[in-house]
Amino acid sequence: MATLLGTIVTDLGVESDLLQQALTHAVDRSFNAISIDGDMSTNDTVALLANAGATDGKIVVDQITNRDFEAFKDNLTEFAQELSQLVVRDGEGATKFVKVSVEGAPSFEAAKTVASTIATSSLVKTALYGQDANWGRILCAVGYSGVKEIDPKKVSVSFIPTDNSTPLKLLVNGEPEQVDEERASEILKMEDLEIRVELNLGTEKTAYWTCDLSHEYISINADYRS
Repeated sequence: MATLLGTIVTDLGVESDLLQQALTHAVDRSFNAISIDGDMSTNDTVALLANAGATDGKIVVDQITNRDFEAFKDNLTEFAQELSQLVVRDGEGATKFVKVSVEGAPSFEAAKTVASTIATSSLVKTALYGQDANWGRILCAVGYSGVKEIDPKKVSVSFIPTDNSTPLKLLVNGEPEQVDEERASEILKMEDLEIRVELNLGTEKTAYWTCDLSHEYISINADYRS
């Protein structure tokens, strides 16, 4: 997480244990799935409060099987993602907003581990700033993520432009593609882009949001005394 104090309030009447479950689910996929530089403040907090104002003070969501709970959890997650992504966009010295998607993982935990390892890699982040389509740094991060099931021969890596134009395949099932450097340059000049990694090990997936690491970031954090 970046340094922040977040308070989210709902007027829905939700039982406290379910409120905590919904918040944990949302934060795992939002505020705990972003990175500026990998450093975390000891004060980082996200709190969720429910006042039941819309339900006459009554708790109406009191079972995990309640359809309203699933809808509430999904809406909360989407809202938390929107807020957390603003933190990344406001990152010190950031020139790019990057979504790291990991698909085909054996578990959600494995997908998140791989995504976070890529998103926090200084080598990946500096390559993004330098507009270098260096799939080797991405594959390296996948490899040292600690997910035991990883098979390099099954890994595929692509750059996905956010303008809905054709994706750029860098690695397919462990084999390098012939990269169109001009196309790669076009994508890497974009402010928003996606790195998509397919593990081909299962059906789970997740995303992590990060930014590049620039000269300005170093200047901001080196040119003053705290």
